[in-house]
Amino acid sequence: MSHGLQRFLHGNATIVKCDENGLVAVEKPCGVLSHPNRESDTSNSLLRCPYDFEEQAYVCKGFSKVYLLNRLDAPVSGLILLGLNPKVAEAVKIAFESRKVSKQYTALAKGYPRYKNAVWRSRLNKSFVGKSIKMSSGSEFFAETKCCWVESFRLWGVTLSILNLFPVTGRTHQLRVHCSQHALPIVGDETYGDSKFNAVFKKNCGNYRLFLHSEEISLTYVLGGKIFTFHAHSAINFAEFLKGFAENHTPGSP
Repeated sequence: MSHGLQRFLHGNATIVKCDENGLVAVEKPCGVLSHPNRESDTSNSLLRCPYDFEEQAYVCKGFSKVYLLNRLDAPVSGLILLGLNPKVAEAVKIAFESRKVSKQYTALAKGYPRYKNAVWRSRLNKSFVGKSIKMSSGSEFFAETKCCWVESFRLWGVTLSILNLFPVTGRTHQLRVHCSQHALPIVGDETYGDSKFNAVFKKNCGNYRLFLHSEEISLTYVLGGKIFTFHAHSAINFAEFLKGFAENHTPGSP
């Protein structure tokens, strides 16, 4: 069912899983847009097709619509869900609204967490800097994230930590802001990160990016009176990539 979709995908994107109802998990590379904001963006979007903002769907020849069911910021890599028909798209949207969807992200952060397992809660405000969104501490939107420490190591005199992040709510830039608020800025984050360390990292490391990846997504949805479960995994190993640079890769060592 997903084979026809492959020809429309960005060249560096891959299909991870497709179920019998037309629910598809795709791995988006960092730097690629979830959808084009204007016609000139089409070549750098997840699907190289026109996008219908009202329907929140791509219009691809051979498909009635390909529905975009969740989004990632362009610098974030990882799993995005697509629906190949309106029925499965509506069922998954209801699952999101009912909080029957769970997601896990992996991040590389500067610093060492105060607690190995924590729940971060805050309220955020949204503002615009030009055409870009900027989130900050405020009173407008409640945001909640679960954080689990995986390991830490030293790099260029600085402690870095691998974190698993589980968003309970889905606010814009939520994970990036929460990491920054807890003195754990994500490496490569140009908006909320540590600009001085990012500059050092960019100078010394060939692979400079926002080190945040949507690694797992699981959900339960109802279609035609039947209950379906869906799980997709997109592994990434930031620690393995950095081992060649690390001074001390001993888990638990700050």
